[in-house]
Amino acid sequence: MDFITISELFLMLCLIIYMLASVKIAARRTVASALAGVSGFTIALAVVLTFMSVIAGIDFCRDIAFAIIILSPVGTIALANVLGRGQ
Repeated sequence: MDFITISELFLMLCLIIYMLASVKIAARRTVASALAGVSGFTIALAVVLTFMSVIAGIDFCRDIAFAIIILSPVGTIALANVLGRGQ
């Protein structure tokens, strides 16, 4: 193993820990913390999937990561729109 592969694996481990912290943030009662937690989780998941496509050679992981990055803000905007109508 060369240094770049070890550093990519270490970064993936750190991102997985960040994903677990984002789940804890998303489990709080306020809407803002839930949106922040889910946003952090999706960004970390997309980066982990991109690294998996580079390290393991799985091509469809990059496509899934791209779809997650595109659809995550769409869901956030839709939720903000629904919550904004109640006021």
